[in-house]
Amino acid sequence: MKDIFTSIVTEDKLNPVFELLRTGKQLDPAKLLIEEITSEMDDNDGNFIQQFQTTGFLSRLWEIYLFKFFKENGFSFDTTNNRPDFHVEKNGIDFFIEASLSNEVGDDKFTREYIEEASKNNVIEVQTELIEHYVMRMGSVLYSKLQKKYWELEWVEGKPLVLAITPAHNYMAKFLPDSKIVEYLYGLSYEAESDGEELIPKKVTRTENHKYGEKEIPSNFFKLPDTENISAIIFTNNSDLHKFNRMGYQNGLSKELIIMQREGLAFDNTPNAHPIEFSQAIIPGDIKENWNEGVSIFHNPNAKIKLEKGLFENIRETWLNDDGELTGTMPDFFPFNSMTMPVGISLGESTTGNNV
Repeated sequence: MKDIFTSIVTEDKLNPVFELLRTGKQLDPAKLLIEEITSEMDDNDGNFIQQFQTTGFLSRLWEIYLFKFFKENGFSFDTTNNRPDFHVEKNGIDFFIEASLSNEVGDDKFTREYIEEASKNNVIEVQTELIEHYVMRMGSVLYSKLQKKYWELEWVEGKPLVLAITPAHNYMAKFLPDSKIVEYLYGLSYEAESDGEELIPKKVTRTENHKYGEKEIPSNFFKLPDTENISAIIFTNNSDLHKFNRMGYQNGLSKELIIMQREGLAFDNTPNAHPIEFSQAIIPGDIKENWNEGVSIFHNPNAKIKLEKGLFENIRETWLNDDGELTGTMPDFFPFNSMTMPVGISLGESTTGNNV
């Protein structure tokens, strides 16, 4: 695809975040990187650019991320069919991926203003509500994808099918603990420690259901009807515009002078296994980050067709062992969440970047 930033709709229909990306100097590295990536992508649906510029901006950005993620991991793409979103192959192993995210909904009360006001007034209950709502939204996304029954398609039948999800339903979604994803998928709540090589669960308890207000859904997604057709779940909360901006800037794509600082919490790969704070200055030529950082693959223990383990390096992989216990691997550095503050400087003028 070419000219992805050339408007093909009227100005009043442009997504405001797309418009900020297209014109904001502080996001110039992200824009240039997205142009570079999408130049190698095919528009199988015929409406990729239109959706990227309007109502489907976040969904299409997620697909751009996944395309780059698989490409960087040595996969090739078969674009013969346009459903599911990706058909990838490496070393004789091929599988399908359907991408989805928890988009904003009209009645979501957790606006940025609402969350910031609650934080200012120290309303602790809001944090619990946010987490419960988070599970509901992510569970809804996965359940809706089950209804598509992609495994019944002739070209998918007999191949592993993976659902790739990312949270984007409100301002705080990418900062919430992804341990709730593990809990929802397996019906197990746990704390973990590490011996330096493996992730070792401890204090494991079973979770039967998840509640938010009057809504209640069963836990253990991998035991729901039809989920035996899903081989694994790919998850990350590290795929937003800030990710593209950091990756573009550290690789020297932009000539803008940008002060970019990233701070967050990461897994402590020691027996203590407590989250640790980290801080990074993003500098051109100083490569600190890659596309695998912050990615998890959760293997379905009940899958009819398993996804082979170890297809990717330096990601978190989780599965159940023969005793039904959670186990897996963790990379040396795994960020749970992070915040990036950019400031673009051009011709002596500066523009402060927004949290997008």
